[in-house]
Amino acid sequence: MENLFPDKKYIFLYSLTGSLLLTLIPLLIAMDQLGEKNFILRLMDVSVLFLLVIVIFYSSFWLNIKWSKIAMSQKITYNLLFLFLISLVSICIHRPIWKFATHIPVGFYVRDEFVRNFTILLMSFFAVKFYKKNIENQEIKNAYTELQNKHLSSQVTGLMQQINPHFFFNTLNTLSGLVQESPEKSEVFIDKLSRVFRYVLKMQENNKVLLTEELNFAEDYIYLLKMRFEDKLIIAFNVPHDINAKIPTLCTQFLIENVIKHNKINRQFPVQIVIEIQNDYLKISNTLALQKSSNSTGIGLKNLNQRSELLSGKSIIVDQSDKIFSVSVPLIK
Repeated sequence: MENLFPDKKYIFLYSLTGSLLLTLIPLLIAMDQLGEKNFILRLMDVSVLFLLVIVIFYSSFWLNIKWSKIAMSQKITYNLLFLFLISLVSICIHRPIWKFATHIPVGFYVRDEFVRNFTILLMSFFAVKFYKKNIENQEIKNAYTELQNKHLSSQVTGLMQQINPHFFFNTLNTLSGLVQESPEKSEVFIDKLSRVFRYVLKMQENNKVLLTEELNFAEDYIYLLKMRFEDKLIIAFNVPHDINAKIPTLCTQFLIENVIKHNKINRQFPVQIVIEIQNDYLKISNTLALQKSSNSTGIGLKNLNQRSELLSGKSIIVDQSDKIFSVSVPLIK
């Protein structure tokens, strides 16, 4: 625990609140003697008591914070010594007023002083324990969040490693043919390709991204695929670009690549992909023309689901019929 000490103003607020509660009854008793000859002395006594209690509250909390790492036996010993010392100081300050302001034996006030100061130390002891526990819980929560982020980052890195070799070589083959066929189209193709890889590099440290940014990336990515598959791949975008939400990074690339990986895509079996928003989910659905050798482990979808649960608290929705397969990813708002 690097920084256990709270802000001084919070310790003071704690001290002030505790002092008000503990001096309320003595103040009411003093006010009840309004008009009597010793009223000023009684009021002075309560005022001094109030200031002393603030000091005791503040110092006892601060000392228990300072002693928080020592053994319990030492902590109790130090608190008892502090109780004796602070009570002795309080008695010495109050005793002259007690002798003139009341006929009640001084022993009664001495006992009352020890009981009050013991109560303050006990309250401060448990207040520090409660405060320390809160700090520990917060540190555990922060550490867990950091682990989640590292886990998500490793998954995004995994996606990047997938896209680089698998997608890159197919794209180079498409580009080599395109350069000979149409230099103008090849320039656009290279521009789209650079934007795709720039986005992938930019998202290396991000777990989630604005939906609009992800869709712009998806459009560039789809352009490259369309140049490769031509009319054998039909993709429809039904997503407004003004939605203020986020989405797990590179989820569109993974889901579109998943379609291409597991389906036959040729003139006999063209595949249609529809990207749309439904009930705060980004839904990507496709017609099915499964390859016979397609053996899906489902690890990619499990990873995407885990990322989605960590980022939005919701699971992805996977739906499959005889003709359509769809995955809906919850938007992060």
